Amino acid sequence: MDEARFQIIKSAGFALSFALVFFVQILAPYRRTPRGGWWQNVPIAMFNAIILSLVCGGCLCTAARFAETRHLGLLRAAAAPPWAAMAVTVVVLDFVLWGWHQANHRLSWLWRFHRVHHSDVDFDVTTGLRFHTGELVLSLPLKLAAVILVGAPLLGVLLFELVFGLFNLFVHGDIRIAPAWEARLNRVLVLPANHRLHHSLRAEQHGRNFGTVLSLWDRWLGTWAGGSSSARITTGLPDLIEAGRLSLRDCLLLPFTATRRLR
Repeated sequence: MDEARFQIIKSAGFALSFALVFFVQILAPYRRTPRGGWWQNVPIAMFNAIILSLVCGGCLCTAARFAETRHLGLLRAAAAPPWAAMAVTVVVLDFVLWGWHQANHRLSWLWRFHRVHHSDVDFDVTTGLRFHTGELVLSLPLKLAAVILVGAPLLGVLLFELVFGLFNLFVHGDIRIAPAWEARLNRVLVLPANHRLHHSLRAEQHGRNFGTVLSLWDRWLGTWAGGSSSARITTGLPDLIEAGRLSLRDCLLLPFTATRRLR
């Protein structure tokens, strides 16, 4: 598989995931009021797509092929069968990005970029598109290093990109899930109510529920706070709540104007 096909499959999977979560929001909404985040978040996503295609393109595909041709990585050293290598790749990369997410909250220079994501007052599927370009670019070396160190197979990397892309949109969905199902599913998986709590206007909640796919990392490492669709959560950042919905320009400049009042 070459980089072009990798990107086509990844993009198609993302589009289908977005459509799925969007329609689930309609069928089972958490809030029943119109949301306005589309006008800020979609342009941010389009801008990011252009920049990342220039900076990286199919670099994860290239990293996986590099590790394969040179027989690098722990999975190859362990002679893991293909099915196990794919499963381990998804689990390990999910843990790596759990750690990256926590670092974005713990390190002030990373938080300046990540706060763009948390500044969204309209928590819905498009919030999963709202990341500062700098945050995405800074995450690339970590992801590339993890792929090579693990020796992630190309199909495993593609599977991870599809699964993580789906869950990133799902956990940001304006979705209500029945309490009985939430209690069962979030023993292993992250659900919208869990991540909605992480985006709470209450700053102390930002240090909880860092996961995107598996809830196990937060449970095992002491950062789990649960969450329920029955709880009423207001999302956003306390210092930016009066600014309301930020423009594309404001979002791009926010890491560099963090102490200044936005117009």
